[in-house]
Amino acid sequence: MKIISEKILQEPVGRIMGKISKILQSNLQTSLAHLDIDRSFYPLLLIESRPGVTQQELASELLCDKVQVVRIINYLSSNGYVERVKNKTDRRKQELLITEKARRFIPEIRQSIIKTSAFGLKDLNDEQIETLYNLLETIESKLVKSK
Repeated sequence: MKIISEKILQEPVGRIMGKISKILQSNLQTSLAHLDIDRSFYPLLLIESRPGVTQQELASELLCDKVQVVRIINYLSSNGYVERVKNKTDRRKQELLITEKARRFIPEIRQSIIKTSAFGLKDLNDEQIETLYNLLETIESKLVKSK
Protein backbone atom coordinates (compact mmCIF):
# COMPACT_ATOMS: atom_id res chain seq x y z
CA MET A 1 0.00 0.00 0.00
CA LYS A 2 2.95 2.32 0.65
CA ILE A 3 4.00 2.21 -3.02
CA ILE A 4 0.44 2.95 -4.12
CA SER A 5 0.19 5.88 -1.69
CA GLU A 6 3.47 7.32 -2.92
CA LYS A 7 2.41 6.95 -6.56
CA ILE A 8 -0.96 8.58 -5.86
CA LEU A 9 0.69 11.49 -4.05
CA GLN A 10 3.20 11.89 -6.86
CA GLU A 11 0.44 12.06 -9.49
CA PRO A 12 -3.16 11.68 -8.27
CA VAL A 13 -5.42 9.56 -10.47
CA GLY A 14 -7.83 12.47 -10.90
CA ARG A 15 -5.02 14.72 -12.09
CA ILE A 16 -3.92 12.20 -14.71
CA MET A 17 -7.50 11.75 -15.94
CA GLY A 18 -8.00 15.52 -15.92
CA LYS A 19 -4.91 16.11 -18.06
CA ILE A 20 -5.97 13.39 -20.51
CA SER A 21 -9.45 14.91 -20.69
CA LYS A 22 -8.09 18.40 -21.42
CA ILE A 23 -5.78 17.10 -24.15
CA LEU A 24 -8.56 15.06 -25.79
CA GLN A 25 -10.95 18.02 -25.58
CA SER A 26 -8.37 20.35 -27.11
CA ASN A 27 -7.70 17.93 -29.98
CA LEU A 28 -11.41 17.50 -30.56
CA GLN A 29 -11.96 21.26 -30.59
CA THR A 30 -9.16 21.66 -33.13
CA SER A 31 -10.65 19.03 -35.45
CA LEU A 32 -14.10 20.65 -35.22
CA ALA A 33 -12.97 24.30 -35.15
CA HIS A 34 -14.95 25.07 -38.30
CA LEU A 35 -18.21 24.44 -36.36
CA ASP A 36 -19.53 27.17 -34.09
CA ILE A 37 -20.08 24.80 -31.16
CA ASP A 38 -17.01 25.46 -29.00
CA ARG A 39 -16.80 22.67 -26.36
CA SER A 40 -20.45 21.60 -26.28
CA PHE A 41 -20.08 18.55 -28.53
CA TYR A 42 -20.95 15.91 -25.96
CA PRO A 43 -24.09 17.62 -24.57
CA LEU A 44 -25.30 17.89 -28.16
CA LEU A 45 -24.90 14.11 -28.61
CA LEU A 46 -26.75 13.47 -25.34
CA ILE A 47 -29.65 15.65 -26.49
CA GLU A 48 -29.69 13.89 -29.86
CA SER A 49 -29.77 10.46 -28.26
CA ARG A 50 -32.51 11.44 -25.79
CA PRO A 51 -34.97 13.72 -27.60
CA GLY A 52 -37.02 15.71 -25.13
CA VAL A 53 -34.46 15.53 -22.33
CA THR A 54 -34.89 18.41 -19.87
CA GLN A 55 -32.18 20.78 -18.71
CA GLN A 56 -32.40 19.21 -15.24
CA GLU A 57 -31.89 15.71 -16.64
CA LEU A 58 -29.00 16.95 -18.76
CA ALA A 59 -27.38 18.57 -15.70
CA SER A 60 -27.64 15.26 -13.88
CA GLU A 61 -26.17 13.35 -16.81
CA LEU A 62 -23.27 15.80 -17.19
CA LEU A 63 -22.66 16.02 -13.43
CA CYS A 64 -22.85 19.80 -13.48
CA ASP A 65 -25.14 22.41 -12.02
CA LYS A 66 -28.21 23.92 -13.66
CA VAL A 67 -26.47 27.26 -14.29
CA GLN A 68 -23.77 25.58 -16.38
CA VAL A 69 -26.39 23.67 -18.37
CA VAL A 70 -28.36 26.86 -18.99
CA ARG A 71 -25.19 28.48 -20.37
CA ILE A 72 -24.47 25.47 -22.59
CA ILE A 73 -28.04 25.35 -23.91
CA ASN A 74 -28.14 29.12 -24.42
CA TYR A 75 -24.93 28.84 -26.42
CA LEU A 76 -26.14 25.89 -28.51
CA SER A 77 -29.52 27.55 -29.01
CA SER A 78 -28.06 30.90 -30.09
CA ASN A 79 -25.94 29.06 -32.66
CA GLY A 80 -28.93 27.14 -34.02
CA TYR A 81 -28.12 23.65 -32.71
CA VAL A 82 -30.77 23.17 -30.01
CA GLU A 83 -34.38 24.23 -29.49
CA ARG A 84 -36.25 24.48 -26.20
CA VAL A 85 -39.81 23.20 -26.43
CA LYS A 86 -42.38 23.47 -23.62
CA ASN A 87 -43.43 20.10 -22.22
CA LYS A 88 -47.04 19.38 -23.19
CA THR A 89 -48.02 18.01 -19.79
CA ASP A 90 -45.93 20.30 -17.56
CA ARG A 91 -45.56 23.81 -18.99
CA ARG A 92 -42.84 24.62 -16.43
CA LYS A 93 -40.48 22.11 -18.05
CA GLN A 94 -38.59 22.71 -21.26
CA GLU A 95 -37.57 19.79 -23.39
CA LEU A 96 -34.45 19.98 -25.54
CA LEU A 97 -34.38 18.99 -29.19
CA ILE A 98 -31.62 19.23 -31.75
CA THR A 99 -32.19 21.18 -34.94
CA GLU A 100 -31.63 20.17 -38.55
CA LYS A 101 -28.38 22.14 -38.47
CA ALA A 102 -27.16 19.97 -35.58
CA ARG A 103 -28.39 16.79 -37.25
CA ARG A 104 -26.19 17.57 -40.28
CA PHE A 105 -23.04 17.82 -38.14
CA ILE A 106 -23.61 14.95 -35.69
CA PRO A 107 -21.97 12.28 -37.92
CA GLU A 108 -18.87 14.49 -38.25
CA ILE A 109 -18.77 15.10 -34.49
CA ARG A 110 -19.02 11.36 -33.82
CA GLN A 111 -16.23 10.62 -36.29
CA SER A 112 -14.00 13.27 -34.72
CA ILE A 113 -14.60 11.83 -31.25
CA ILE A 114 -13.70 8.35 -32.53
CA LYS A 115 -10.62 9.62 -34.35
CA THR A 116 -9.40 11.68 -31.38
CA SER A 117 -9.89 8.83 -28.91
CA ALA A 118 -8.44 6.22 -31.26
CA PHE A 119 -5.27 8.27 -31.62
CA GLY A 120 -4.75 8.18 -27.86
CA LEU A 121 -5.44 4.43 -27.75
CA LYS A 122 -3.56 3.43 -30.91
CA ASP A 123 -0.68 1.66 -29.18
CA LEU A 124 -3.02 -0.48 -27.08
CA ASN A 125 -4.44 -3.81 -28.24
CA ASP A 126 -8.14 -4.66 -27.98
CA GLU A 127 -7.71 -6.48 -24.68
CA GLN A 128 -5.89 -3.52 -23.13
CA ILE A 129 -8.58 -1.11 -24.34
CA GLU A 130 -11.30 -3.35 -22.91
CA THR A 131 -9.41 -3.54 -19.60
CA LEU A 132 -8.95 0.24 -19.54
CA TYR A 133 -12.67 0.86 -20.05
CA ASN A 134 -13.57 -1.73 -17.41
CA LEU A 135 -11.19 -0.13 -14.92
CA LEU A 136 -12.52 3.35 -15.61
CA GLU A 137 -16.11 2.13 -15.21
CA THR A 138 -15.17 0.47 -11.91
CA ILE A 139 -13.56 3.67 -10.62
CA GLU A 140 -16.53 5.76 -11.73
CA SER A 141 -19.01 3.36 -10.15
CA LYS A 142 -17.19 3.36 -6.81
CA LEU A 143 -16.97 7.14 -6.79
CA VAL A 144 -20.65 7.56 -7.67
CA LYS A 145 -21.68 5.14 -4.90
CA SER A 146 -19.55 7.00 -2.36
CA LYS A 147 -21.41 10.30 -2.91
